[in-house]
Amino acid sequence: MSIDEGDKQRLTGQQIPRDDGLGTPGDGTFNTPPLVEAADAGPFFHNNAVETIEGAVAFYNGQAFNNSPSGRFLASTDPNGVGIRLDATQVVAVAAFLRVINALESIRLSIETLEQTAVLGFFERARAKELLRRAASETNDGIEVLAGGGLHPGAVAELNEARRLIARVSRGLFNRRGRARAAIDALERARAQLIEEPK
Repeated sequence: MSIDEGDKQRLTGQQIPRDDGLGTPGDGTFNTPPLVEAADAGPFFHNNAVETIEGAVAFYNGQAFNNSPSGRFLASTDPNGVGIRLDATQVVAVAAFLRVINALESIRLSIETLEQTAVLGFFERARAKELLRRAASETNDGIEVLAGGGLHPGAVAELNEARRLIARVSRGLFNRRGRARAAIDALERARAQLIEEPK
């Protein structure tokens, strides 16, 4: 028979730990954020101990993790008995990868939302405003994630242009479709810079 967290608290007098990273009491389990949006989910870990994705990646590369039960288990699955061992350049590369896939997801969501906005009728202004607010928020996330790592300044410039155009759509009643299309074009140019294959 298992004892639930509420019963444990009543039996031991201990408080249930805060573990969701957002200041809401948890249930004793971890709520792991999706990897695709990991870079903008900081601060990291159940106690918000690490501010950046680079720091989070470095933690898993360090002795604290590699000497933990999970780290030792991971090492036991490796024929060479090695846990996670990255050099400083690899830590930065993994974090940069996570930042880029996060930005790509923000761009995807912003484009999807702008496309929804473009098909709304003239009198659906309240719904359009809400969708535009979400598109602006996703675009801001993409800017912050890339700029926070000093990555892809050309893509950041396109995202800033998209943000400017989204604000313009929000202020005007007329030509919503055309202005939304211009913002989508800027987002697509940013995406193209992020996925461009090296030459």
